[in-house]
Amino acid sequence: MEDLFSLKQAVHAACTLNLRERILHAEAGMEEARLSGLSDTKSSAGDKHETARAMAQQELEKQATALQHLQTMEALLMRIDPTRRFSRVMPGSLVSTDQGLFYVSIALGKMEVEGNMVMAISMQAPILTLLSTLAVGGSGTFNGRQQHLLAIV
Repeated sequence: MEDLFSLKQAVHAACTLNLRERILHAEAGMEEARLSGLSDTKSSAGDKHETARAMAQQELEKQATALQHLQTMEALLMRIDPTRRFSRVMPGSLVSTDQGLFYVSIALGKMEVEGNMVMAISMQAPILTLLSTLAVGGSGTFNGRQQHLLAIV
């Protein structure tokens, strides 16, 4: 159980790093789209100029939306205390089943942490419908596969 607790802290740190990298990438994409729009304003080719500006504006809006979503995820992740222990499935819990490890936090997907494959999932993840009803040692079926809940930290 103590190994899972230290793994949970490492998973939280990996999620923070992963999310930070995504935010930096989105910020760079926004800057690139902004610069593209600025450089296209120097053209005098009429319709071609307007089309390029509109495309750059659309890309800027797309990147801004992605960045806002990532920043919302970051705020959610920052509210989680990885040193807190849980006895039931809640945000911040690391859930161990015979089918894998799930870190209930934000939806970042699969990641390898300290040699373990962990799925970072949000509270809206469909599998939590099953896992949140189980006690440690209990089992249920999700997507046709039996899941045995081994531990929660």
